[in-house]
Amino acid sequence: MPLLRVLAAAVVRTVLLTLFYLVFVEAISRSDSTDALGAGLLFFLIVVVVALAWATWDGARRGFLPAVVVWLLTGAGVGATVTLAYVISTDTAGAFVDELRDGWLFFALLVFLPALPGAGVGALIHRSRRTPSA
Repeated sequence: MPLLRVLAAAVVRTVLLTLFYLVFVEAISRSDSTDALGAGLLFFLIVVVVALAWATWDGARRGFLPAVVVWLLTGAGVGATVTLAYVISTDTAGAFVDELRDGWLFFALLVFLPALPGAGVGALIHRSRRTPSA
């Protein structure tokens, strides 16, 4: 798979997941709910399920290695953009380096770790499509 297509796929996924984060945070801030823990856990669950499902689809279409590279780049991109959005929205610019280091790693892993087995399952589907049945 050409490098440009891998980068474009990662950018699309990064933008969509970051937009989801921004919309989710805005919706929670406008709600009357005081259950921040429940909202945060719901956000994490949705991100994990989306990464798992989308990486499975990518693995089935592209194969294992291209799907893993796409989701590794996506994890890095989401980690950076979500952390940057958090720092800007909470005015914690003084602790930017700490927030970037801790937040980036957390969100990057939140996206990449469920995508890894998803890409593996998708790659098995991809391989079974290419293998002629006996």
